[in-house]
Amino acid sequence: MLWATLVLMRAARTSVHPCHFYSDDAAFATTVASFLAPAFREGQGIVAFGTPAHLEAIEKRLKRDGYDVDAAKARGQYQPNDAQAALEALVVGELPVQDVFDEVIGSRVAHAVREFGGVRAFGEIVSLLWRDGKRQAALRLEEMWNDAIGLHPLSLLCGYNVRSFTSAHDAAGVTGIISAHTGVLAKTA
Repeated sequence: MLWATLVLMRAARTSVHPCHFYSDDAAFATTVASFLAPAFREGQGIVAFGTPAHLEAIEKRLKRDGYDVDAAKARGQYQPNDAQAALEALVVGELPVQDVFDEVIGSRVAHAVREFGGVRAFGEIVSLLWRDGKRQAALRLEEMWNDAIGLHPLSLLCGYNVRSFTSAHDAAGVTGIISAHTGVLAKTA
């Protein structure tokens, strides 16, 4: 069972940008799969930026729940992308670059909008940035995503691994993360 936030998001059919803090990879995959599932049912585009292990676990969960992930990939509805490769392209110096964001992420979202009307997305690039100590870059990337949400019918779930929060400074940064989102999702049951 997801928090009431997810239920309200489904009912409202509006663009949302929740985050999810996780420590258990299997529960994380379940939460992400639950967030993406409405796009499969409603024929929306799905753009995911995750680690290979997480993408595999999410796809396994979606398949177990009866979604034809392979067919969605074949028709371009579901676009899985490696988060580390995207991170390496996005960050020039210390911060992500808008033009590169537009090319690497924005182009995929825009294509999915053109083809499928709306998009549900998942990303953990921000978690990788936070893990690497690039807190300002993670928050800047959240801003870029929020700008994209303002331009497209797009709902985005960001995942943050709690093991990346190791200091009091990180705990204070959680406030910035939460304020960049429309809510926080709890794990599924």
